[in-house]
Amino acid sequence: MQRIKKGDTVQVISGNEIGARGDVEKIITGWNVKNKQRLDRDPDGDRVVVRGVNIRKKHQRPTGQTRTQTGIIDVEIPIHISNVMLVCPNCDEAVRVGFRFEDERKVRFCKRCDANIDKV
Repeated sequence: MQRIKKGDTVQVISGNEIGARGDVEKIITGWNVKNKQRLDRDPDGDRVVVRGVNIRKKHQRPTGQTRTQTGIIDVEIPIHISNVMLVCPNCDEAVRVGFRFEDERKVRFCKRCDANIDKV
């Protein structure tokens, strides 16, 4: 089970965008995959794309009929998962995440206010 999932609200704790909040759009795991089998894990490959955070300019030229957006476009660049912390929906602060079992299911909980993050 992951500490941060798609749709969670996170806060950036280091880098140029420190203090910014946004929702997780995509999680990129650090698994090296070949023929649908996980070979090894690269810890530097664990990254998240956060909506509205770490926006860069990309110069896009038209290539055939596939791309519709051309010129200078804004792109959200992934940041490392260690540079973000989950924002607890109850206490509305960046918190550490713990795990526990409730009704034979593993759920995440806030270590600050001890409330469940996942719905049981």
